[in-house]
Amino acid sequence: MRTVASVMLASGCLLAALFTVPTIAAASGKARVDGRERAMVRGINNQRARHGLASVRISSRLAHAADYHSWEMLHADYFDHASRNGESFDRRVRRFANHRALGETLAMLGGCKRGSARQIVRMWMDSPGHRAILLSGKFQRIGLAKRTGSLNGNPACVVTADFASRK
Repeated sequence: MRTVASVMLASGCLLAALFTVPTIAAASGKARVDGRERAMVRGINNQRARHGLASVRISSRLAHAADYHSWEMLHADYFDHASRNGESFDRRVRRFANHRALGETLAMLGGCKRGSARQIVRMWMDSPGHRAILLSGKFQRIGLAKRTGSLNGNPACVVTADFASRK
């Protein structure tokens, strides 16, 4: 009887651990790029075209990386390029897709509303560092993900865009 109770307790602990520790795949289960995310990519490509650059193409692996980071920031209640464990953005992205050159832009709004895609691209273009990433000729791929939730108790729409070279 004691052995059965110990096995049941151990099994329960294992199941609890499996369901409470999110894996990368579970946390970033949303791999598809939705309409607002596609609108942001179109806005980025419009800006690139104005500057004589080729369009970036959506990469599902980079979209997974971006989605994981947007989820992680909301889940851990922080906003930064580094992961919550201090890992740099490029090490995090390389867990999903290995490319020579990487870049990342983040944005946060009070909500993902109509017109938010245009607003976010405008915010990035108005920031010299973000603008340099959007208009870099070394990037040909993009993964973009938005998540809604709260940061510091306030409603938030968090967007991560991960850029990469072809390989």
